[in-house]
Amino acid sequence: MDPVEKLFRDLPNRDFPSPTEDRAPLDHYGVWDTAHLNRVFESFIPSQSHDPDRDFVASCAKSFLKTQDIGTLRTELGRFALDKPEIPDDGSAKSQQLNWHAWISQGRKDEEWPFKNKEGPEGQRVDLPKACHAFLPARLMDPKICANCAKPDTEAACGGCLVEVDGHVVTKTAYCNRACQTQHWEEHKPQCLERRKFCRAVSLIYDLFVVFQKNAWADRQVVGVAEKHGIINVINGQFEEWALQGKPFVCRFPSGVALSEEHALAVLLYRHCRHLLIECQGLVGLLLLPLCQTLQEVQIIPRNAHRPTCDTMRFDRILNNMYARHTVLCATLKSGEQMAVDITGAQYGWRETVAHWGVWTSHREAAVPLHNHFGDAQQGMQLYMSNAPQIYRVCHAQRVSLAQKMQVAIQSKMEENKAPSVCELYKLDDTAFASCKLAILSSAEEALSNGLRELYESKVGRCYVDAGGRFRATTTKQQTEALERVWLTDEHVRMGKERGLHPAIIYRVRCADRSARVKFEAAGLDMP
Repeated sequence: MDPVEKLFRDLPNRDFPSPTEDRAPLDHYGVWDTAHLNRVFESFIPSQSHDPDRDFVASCAKSFLKTQDIGTLRTELGRFALDKPEIPDDGSAKSQQLNWHAWISQGRKDEEWPFKNKEGPEGQRVDLPKACHAFLPARLMDPKICANCAKPDTEAACGGCLVEVDGHVVTKTAYCNRACQTQHWEEHKPQCLERRKFCRAVSLIYDLFVVFQKNAWADRQVVGVAEKHGIINVINGQFEEWALQGKPFVCRFPSGVALSEEHALAVLLYRHCRHLLIECQGLVGLLLLPLCQTLQEVQIIPRNAHRPTCDTMRFDRILNNMYARHTVLCATLKSGEQMAVDITGAQYGWRETVAHWGVWTSHREAAVPLHNHFGDAQQGMQLYMSNAPQIYRVCHAQRVSLAQKMQVAIQSKMEENKAPSVCELYKLDDTAFASCKLAILSSAEEALSNGLRELYESKVGRCYVDAGGRFRATTTKQQTEALERVWLTDEHVRMGKERGLHPAIIYRVRCADRSARVKFEAAGLDMP
């Protein structure tokens, strides 16, 4: 057997037979076994093959053995498959793997399952129009059976708990007519009022988190956004240049880089589902938790994405979000009704932020979900931060500080509007609630803007590269002032490139200045 074909045969695949190993290549949750992959790639490297894709496979093998990054490996396989003019339908392990990864990369859409002679990922294929995945299917979301008399083909609905997004039903209780609604009101009333409050809460949290992300952006240096094969690709600048120029790690989200508002939201919310539950956990606790019997953080493998997002990260890593877990909230209301809350679903092109739990999971969840208690993400971050690189610890602390300032502003504005608690806030009539929500959002944006300005004035959190080549962040004003003379400007970077000089060389030369060295030592900086 050709070594390339053998390698593709040995890669894990949930839907096709895998080789017998001491450990299964996939666990119960669909996670790829790193030890198995190491054995597969180590045995492949010295092999010889006449397969035209041998060089690509070898580069993937070397990259994985260096980084141990399964997400990058799978994203690269998906990209490679999609860029191929044609994948032969010859039944080989290679063609099956490439078709499988192309399908996953483009959103795991049920109706596009590539193996027509086999059951789909959920047991059978579901025929859905290609463009409908931005919204949950109407057949699941728009009931036509009267909640009172069970008569079919009804058109009326309870206005109190009817929620629509761009003409698509999100929540609805159907009735034949007003008489049926009146007869059913006493039974429906508790559920109707709870749904109404809950949907208001989710809408408010979503808008506030978008405001937070726009004003407390961190970690990535977005310079452009492109779309290819129905996938949004985030284009980042060179982080090393960012650090050599002393840019702040926490900043405003760059404007004008996205193709549309939908693309901008996808980038803004990409891989930030758990950050909502980390930096902004207090916000969720304030605005949503009081409405729930229980609130769980649930990690799922996404399915039926409308438009996935792929990010080119640092250190030669990339990640299509179809290969990562997505965290949503499962809220059990006091009536017992379960609702899904998906604040960051825009990264998959999804438009609803709230839906019935059973409906949401039936269409958007693949594999086995992981249910955790509310607060699990924050606890996990605390453990990670104990050993995280210094620059991430500084960044996290700054974002937490900004989120706290935002929450204080929100509570103050609620009191000003005579709604000191969420129960009173969500009881307001439509006009009063809309006015109060607008005031809250404006107050939150002002608090974040002021907080960001204070961070800049403190001169803490500016990037630099130390003597060991590590990316770090300044922790005192003295450190920033000592580095201001050596950080590069855009002009330095441009001129260096024109002359064939790497910016890091210019940086080291500037750091060698004798007076600068004195300031470095006084500020406790270990510089090259």
